[in-house]
Parts: sequence; C-alpha cells; structure tokens
Amino acid sequence: MPDVREPEGSAEAARMSEVDVHPGVHRATEPDEEQVLRELYGEPDQDGIFRGKGA
Repeated sequence: MPDVREPEGSAEAARMSEVDVHPGVHRATEPDEEQVLRELYGEPDQDGIFRGKGA
C-alpha cells in the first residue's frame, strides 16, 4: 500500500497550532450516557446492568 500521509511542511501541518484552541473544545456536546441510563432505569444491579423496574 502506498504511503498517503502528508509530507512534512504541508498546509495541514502548518495549521496544527489552530487545533483545540477554542475555549469550549473539551466541553461535552452530548449528555453523559451513564447519567441518562440512571434517569431512565434507576440504579444498576449488582452486575452493573441497568434493568429498570420489572425486569
């Protein structure tokens, strides 16, 4: 397979200093999955499985 990586000094490499400079870059954009499961089904059982009531 041919090497498809960009050569050193490419336009992409020149802009790497712009990556992750936004102040909210590490802020979650989706709710925490475990919190959503707890809200929907309550606490997990001893095995860590969210079964809900009646299961």
